[in-house]
Amino acid sequence: MKTVRVAAAVIRDRDKILATERGYGDYKGWWEFPGGKIEEGESPQEALIREIREELAVEIDVGDLISSIEYDYPTFHLSMDCFWCEIKAGKLELLEHEAARWLGAEELWQVEWLPADVTVLKEIEKILRTMGKADDTLGYYEKEYETFISETIDADTELLRKRFLKNIPDKGEILDLGCGSGRDTRAFIDAGYRVSAIDGSAEICHAASQYTGIEVKCMDFFDINDEEAYDGIWACASILHVEKSRIPQLLKILYRALKNSGILYMSFKYGDHNGFRDGRHFTDLDEDGFRELMDQLYSENIKREDFAIIDEWQSEDVRRGKMVQWLNVILRKSDTV
Repeated sequence: MKTVRVAAAVIRDRDKILATERGYGDYKGWWEFPGGKIEEGESPQEALIREIREELAVEIDVGDLISSIEYDYPTFHLSMDCFWCEIKAGKLELLEHEAARWLGAEELWQVEWLPADVTVLKEIEKILRTMGKADDTLGYYEKEYETFISETIDADTELLRKRFLKNIPDKGEILDLGCGSGRDTRAFIDAGYRVSAIDGSAEICHAASQYTGIEVKCMDFFDINDEEAYDGIWACASILHVEKSRIPQLLKILYRALKNSGILYMSFKYGDHNGFRDGRHFTDLDEDGFRELMDQLYSENIKREDFAIIDEWQSEDVRRGKMVQWLNVILRKSDTV
């Protein structure tokens, strides 16, 4: 049989994916992941970007390959590469499909999927159920904020801050990403820097606002839309709560938020765990794991030299009584982007 090579976009918005209803052909009325044929000379990722622009009028970032499906339809053999994708620009328009729905794990089987798409759905469902627990992490901090603040507010991060600040101009603009108690925000302010701070927990934001004397915004990291606003972004033990597959997308957002020559500091518990522990989601990374994420970040728009690792080291936990090893990484945005 003739083989047809296609690429499919599993477009994700947090813990939901986009399903589209076919508006033509033998399978009119069935549901599928949007996408289409890979033309000669195209990579699957290039084909997806083009097809989604033509079908839905949006621009997407193409992420990890989920699975490659081989399926025999009555008149042809389908070879389909399925990728995680996220919308980065534009508003959805149905240019070829009859309808579209955002489906969570509990809703996936409410529509009649094309047979080939069904073969990857169980894997996607499992991942969505795990991602749906992300709210549990915020719920943990909403309930345990007093204990969390008391355990972290006096942690001595001075050596970490010095290693970060040596790359920041005097009175530079700093974003404290996931500021927690406000410990580091206050230290940066006292040192003469201009500081913005955000966190995902409303209770923590309220407490940190009182402690620092500035308004700490309560917002999702993925809702940041600043462009070239900061000389440095300080993400101390915060990005570690982001699901591993989503970290490259967050790094793109933070890259855009940095000024040229801007610095991003991150820290992760050392290891390779990716999942729930002690009521929260953790992504643990070692040096190899972090480089794998950076390889996923690099693309035509962000090259290796545009956002490079300039410092990387391991450190001991600075909280009292905690025996945890940490991976610390500093990235610099090129001054010529």
